[in-house]
Amino acid sequence: MLKVVVKTSADYHVHTSLSGDAKGELLECVRVAATKKLEEIGISDHFAPPKLRDKLSFPLNYRELPDYVKKVDEVKRKLKEPIKLKVGVEVDFVPDFASEIKEALKGLPFDYVIGSVHFIDGWAFDDPKYVLEYQKWDSVKLYDRYFMAVQACAESKIFDVVGHPDLIKKFGCKPRTDITDLYLATAKVFKKNDVCIEVNTSGLRHPCNEIYPAKQFLKICYDEGVQITFGSDAHAPEDVGKDFDKAISLAKEVGYEHTAMFTQRKKQLKPLF
Repeated sequence: MLKVVVKTSADYHVHTSLSGDAKGELLECVRVAATKKLEEIGISDHFAPPKLRDKLSFPLNYRELPDYVKKVDEVKRKLKEPIKLKVGVEVDFVPDFASEIKEALKGLPFDYVIGSVHFIDGWAFDDPKYVLEYQKWDSVKLYDRYFMAVQACAESKIFDVVGHPDLIKKFGCKPRTDITDLYLATAKVFKKNDVCIEVNTSGLRHPCNEIYPAKQFLKICYDEGVQITFGSDAHAPEDVGKDFDKAISLAKEVGYEHTAMFTQRKKQLKPLF
């Protein structure tokens, strides 16, 4: 049985079968979100720029993006559930491909665009198939490299939201040294470039067993004035809105009183309940 939560916010990070690595149809995800009393659901299937997509089997390619937007809009027009449906996309960001990403997204009527870092030097560090690669890295240097890419993602000014901003911890790899300065420098970049960060519950379903971002990082982002969205990173309908009670509780604990919602790339802050 689905867990019903208090109507509160939006799940802006939901994948469907269009992503290739997810299951479930768009309407199934919408119905779960409505049952969980979410105000909005945002579909954000994977997109990778052409040169990067050659290494992957699942993301949408740039020729598919207009049809993808149309499919979401078609469901939106027929929707009977008491919930708003938004069309977004999650983009695999690699600094060298920033111009290609801008060109691919140009003119498409997204409500919001998430930028996520999943690759370091071509290594898909969040893929379980390549988890042994972590052994080749010094954790401090790895975190430096990762967060430099995350900062570049924000500085590109392509995105409205940075997805799961400390994804590098997914398999439990964490430096033993204090990385407060790295968190602070990254939060300042977020604020300067007016991008939101995503409070993403999928980390609770992975070995790190922790929401993205970590509480310390989220508190620093709050102190720096960085705004937030919420995402389940659902790859199956049953995960839509999963653990949002924990995510909202964490956000409130560090001081947040509002969440950002988007329509046609325009941001509006709404109170957290």
